[in-house]
Amino acid sequence: MARQSRPMDTDSTGNSGHPGSHASTGAKHGPRGYQLKFTKNWEHPDRSTLALVRDGMPVKTYRAGSGVGVTDECRSNRGWLPSGTYQVKGHQTNRNSAIKGYAIQLSDKKCRPKEGKTAVKRGDLFIHSEMTKNGGRGSTEPTRWDGDGDYKSLGCIKLTPADIKDLFSRLAAAHWPKDLTLQVN
Repeated sequence: MARQSRPMDTDSTGNSGHPGSHASTGAKHGPRGYQLKFTKNWEHPDRSTLALVRDGMPVKTYRAGSGVGVTDECRSNRGWLPSGTYQVKGHQTNRNSAIKGYAIQLSDKKCRPKEGKTAVKRGDLFIHSEMTKNGGRGSTEPTRWDGDGDYKSLGCIKLTPADIKDLFSRLAAAHWPKDLTLQVN
């Protein structure tokens, strides 16, 4: 009997990720369970990636942005997230503050400053999109996703509305792991 292969998921940029680990080879692929991984694109911060990882293998990868093009991790409300590990503190699908709709709240993080600079504690950090409180498309900024320029953020991670809804769906299917972390590098 022929062995069926599982299809690979693709993200909004056309990248693919393997749907699981290689149990048949016994290869170790990293930590067990689910994790989020943000990989910085130093040349184009708005073309970074956020991956949902299970047992060390990418399940789904999304195009993501962080900051407004400033790669300084210590620039509050301008630079991207500091490198390191974050705890996922919570998630909402109907957030109604400056960040609306679907949002994943992250723990605070102190940045690693450049030589001669002071470390800054970065707070109010989220993975989110631009949408209305109910997850719809608004008629004006900041509740309407208009394209590439909307990947820029005030230091959070931003995804398209469709991508954050997909991420929420996958994490809901995994029963929102209690020990979910975000690794930024």
